[in-house]
Amino acid sequence: MSSRLGVRRDMFNTKSAVKTVSFMMIATLTAKMLGMLRDMLLAVNYGTGWEAEAFLTAIRIPIMFFDIGLGAAISSTFIPVFNTYLQNEDKEKAIRFSNNFVNIVLLITALITFLGILFARQLADFIAPGLDEQTILLTIRLMHILFPMIVFTGLAYSYVGILQSLNEFNIPAAISLVSNAIVIIYFIFFNRSLGIFGLAVAMLVGWAAQVIVQIPSLKKKGYAYRPVLDFKSEGIRKVALLTLPILISTWVQPINGMVNLRLATNIQGGIAALEYAYRLFINIGGIFTYALTNLIFPSLSRMSAGENREQFAKLMTTALRTVIYFIIPLMVGFITLRVPLVRLIYERGAFDAASTKMTAVALLFYAMGMLGFAVQETMSKGFYALHEASTPMKVAVGGITLNIILSFVFFRYLELGVGGLALAASVASTVIAVTLVVVMHKKIQGIFNMQVLVHFLKVVFAVMVMGIVVMGIGQILDIRLGSTLTDRVLRLGIPVIAGVLTYGIVTFMLGVKEAKVGWHMIKDQWKRV
Repeated sequence: MSSRLGVRRDMFNTKSAVKTVSFMMIATLTAKMLGMLRDMLLAVNYGTGWEAEAFLTAIRIPIMFFDIGLGAAISSTFIPVFNTYLQNEDKEKAIRFSNNFVNIVLLITALITFLGILFARQLADFIAPGLDEQTILLTIRLMHILFPMIVFTGLAYSYVGILQSLNEFNIPAAISLVSNAIVIIYFIFFNRSLGIFGLAVAMLVGWAAQVIVQIPSLKKKGYAYRPVLDFKSEGIRKVALLTLPILISTWVQPINGMVNLRLATNIQGGIAALEYAYRLFINIGGIFTYALTNLIFPSLSRMSAGENREQFAKLMTTALRTVIYFIIPLMVGFITLRVPLVRLIYERGAFDAASTKMTAVALLFYAMGMLGFAVQETMSKGFYALHEASTPMKVAVGGITLNIILSFVFFRYLELGVGGLALAASVASTVIAVTLVVVMHKKIQGIFNMQVLVHFLKVVFAVMVMGIVVMGIGQILDIRLGSTLTDRVLRLGIPVIAGVLTYGIVTFMLGVKEAKVGWHMIKDQWKRV
């Protein structure tokens, strides 16, 4: 077993970064496309009506409590400690520690599930006080079905951490493919007869499937489950020291979501519009961010364990450049094409033009924080790899406070509605990202240098050109196209293709390294064909 757990030598340069992340993005994209199809079917069948409000609230509550109680802390504490054992060639201890960790996670998630079901009414009343009694009662019944998903989520996250540490990234990137497929099959064949309660069961089965599909890869890598439970082990003590600050630093998204959910209950259809917009934001914008951070984190952890600060700095710089290159054009694309995107994905059946308008407004303001979200995730992983969780924690507390204040200001006083709630989250993410970059640059010299600044300015210029092209083509298509499905596809697809080509050509002409690597990869693939 030990020989099969060997650690590959890290080879993370610009070329390998673009190539590997691109492969992971394709694998993740397939799963995310199914996720969008799943959300589209939800919108078609339930729109922004009371059943949709109840279901989206019921599924959001256990996810929020998982994120607050464990969430990213599972992988962020597990991977550094697990990789320390691997770096020291102590693979037997690594496997024992992983089993011990998995069993503790199972105990904690089972406790959260029990408490969530027991106090479902109180949770629903506190988080969604603006819902009417009929919607609240349905939310509670759905929560009773959905809360056990926390157990499967905790186990799936733990297994992802093991596989990523053993240099297996493809299976973790694609696990949601199976769960999304299960829900889609439910919508197609069973929704009419089983309704919203059957949908909740299908979601639960889907989360269980995310655990099951990882088991063959775990066995192939030499992992075997053992019923180990030792709260006093060395590895668990290290995890315990990291857990609280990492938990607090990852509370930004769930607490932002909780505040938004509570305020959005005062707007009819507000919860559903925010949730649909956020899912588009995560399903598309999160593809690259999570692919990159999941790829680099084990490498960063091994470099930190080996005290290789020079390579650590180079890897962080490469990651930052790559984030800038991919996320900024994606952000501008979301902003300029938000209405045709929402209309193509959601507008049909119970999801009408009014729902499209509200969702597009939320998406506009969520998109403004896309770069901040990506940089925040990348920098946080760097701090966790250094076993320094206190800095992200302190910055996160400030970000949470800022988000709460801005949410009330934008929503209550400026009356920006769901857009104000999304804008508050985006501003908070951006402030957190800038702060983390500044602190990381002081800690590890050279993270943000003149080359990165020039790279950023080149990307901004290219995006400005891309935006002009996309908006110009969009205005022409608005005049000439109608509202059929084909017209909707063309209204989104033509500007996207034109934007991608424009951005790629301009960045290549400006000498952006990532664009040149991408061009050479395309040429190599073309020659093979």
